[in-house]
Amino acid sequence: MKMVKNIAIVACAASFMFANVSFHMGNNYSSLDTDPITVTESYGVSYALNETTSVGFDSKLGMLMTFGVGNASLRMGWTAAVAEVQDNQGNIVTPAQDPSTSIGLGFTWWTGGDGLNTSISTNYDLIGTGADSDGNLSMVVGFGF
Repeated sequence: MKMVKNIAIVACAASFMFANVSFHMGNNYSSLDTDPITVTESYGVSYALNETTSVGFDSKLGMLMTFGVGNASLRMGWTAAVAEVQDNQGNIVTPAQDPSTSIGLGFTWWTGGDGLNTSISTNYDLIGTGADSDGNLSMVVGFGF
């Protein structure tokens, strides 16, 4: 009986823990004013705090806060500085990266699904690092519970 009770407690806790989690994958188009533009992939996870606010991580934008009304959303991101990493021969393994902030707007074009909710969105973020800034247009597919 104790084992059944423990399984029920873990199942209940897991259902609350993952109730508002969503994952996303996207294609990012940046350096839009140059030729050629830069195309990268991104991924991330977010946790809905309530119906209009979520906090999460995006591989391109770093920590990401989203505030939405209807299908539109205001997005703010923060990325920490990354130190340069070298191997034993002095070759650069990971280049240094300056801290950055971003602010943008997003629009969700389509949502659907009963168990595994899916969505298709377009976002435009202005990413600033020091005195420089760059636009980032992303097309995102999201999966949520």
